[in-house]
Amino acid sequence: MRNPDEVDVAAAQRLSWSERALTRAEILHALGKGQSGNELVNPHFESAVPSDVKARAGRSSVAIVILDEAEPAIVLTKRSAKIRFGGQFCFPGGREAPEDDGLKQTALRETFEEINVLPSALTYIGCLGTYFTHAGYLIEPNVFIADADVSYRPDPDEVAEIVVVPLSALQNKTNYHLVKRGGGRANFNFRWSHLQVGGPTVSLMIHLMHSLSGVSNPHDRNSWRDKF
Repeated sequence: MRNPDEVDVAAAQRLSWSERALTRAEILHALGKGQSGNELVNPHFESAVPSDVKARAGRSSVAIVILDEAEPAIVLTKRSAKIRFGGQFCFPGGREAPEDDGLKQTALRETFEEINVLPSALTYIGCLGTYFTHAGYLIEPNVFIADADVSYRPDPDEVAEIVVVPLSALQNKTNYHLVKRGGGRANFNFRWSHLQVGGPTVSLMIHLMHSLSGVSNPHDRNSWRDKF
């Protein structure tokens, strides 16, 4: 039975990317165009992050690791029950440390700590931009392509599970569900296999898909304000 709070995904026209399979060269070309100073718009139907929250936002970074396989895929982790937001699926990443030489270094360090992938096994492609959350974080999503023979192992203190998601699953718009939250708000969830991904992670997944299709910040929140 359909969830009465779930909005028909066919109405979610902001998911405007192509579902065509991409070559390695096309992925590298599309994702090498990003800029860290480019603010990524929140694709969910909710109020914008206030300027004072942005001004004091804590700096953090995630690594979007693309596996260089016959069918390209990305790596997600399920957070350990021992840490904050346990059980949630997300990209490897975390807060900037004083010793980090910028947020790209943060993403590399956190990836090594969480899934034991050495920085030398990752080739930097580019940065999607800068994303602000209502919880008071600035997130910089940095994209890397992994060596073909890369191996990974979860740190059990931080990661309960590593999940490889085919790029084709992320491209498939029917895996994205828009759920009403009340107060004129609605948020996207990504559902595939046993995964349910929400919050900033699904926001970054949506921006990744648009970047791969050459679409930059297509979201117009005001045009949707009266739908919920």
